[in-house]
Amino acid sequence: MNDTLTNAWFYRLKAANRLLIKKNGGIEACAELTSLSKSQIGRCNSDSDTELLPVPAVMRLEAECGDFAVTRAQAELHGCKISDPRMFESDGQCLMRENAELAKRTAEYQGNAALALSDLKVTKAESAQAIRDLQAIVDKASDLIRAHSSAIAAGGATVHPIRMAE
Repeated sequence: MNDTLTNAWFYRLKAANRLLIKKNGGIEACAELTSLSKSQIGRCNSDSDTELLPVPAVMRLEAECGDFAVTRAQAELHGCKISDPRMFESDGQCLMRENAELAKRTAEYQGNAALALSDLKVTKAESAQAIRDLQAIVDKASDLIRAHSSAIAAGGATVHPIRMAE
């Protein structure tokens, strides 16, 4: 295996580790949930450290927040996809909200990428931010796919106009 593939694999898992830690309330909350030390969770959360969450901690954190971020990343790295049987109910408001959030996350990535590319040199920190931004897009796109899938299963969804509260 060449170094580029190995490094890309590592950084994909590192991004999934960070997402899982964030979704479970941060370093201290994850330390309590997993019985790992705050410093070990911190190393797993750090861009500059090579430590990844151990499998039992991943399983506990994924079960706690309901997001299988690391498992999904591992499956994708092997060319597979996992599906979540707990499809959520969708309605028109959910579709609008999810679509707006996807657009917001895409705009954040594009803005950060434009800044990173403006000097024609991309630093490690800028690439790490790009990975975080892209992972946020992927996660929201997955939510939107589930919302549309639920709408298909329900025979469609009615989208109500947004109104300002008086």
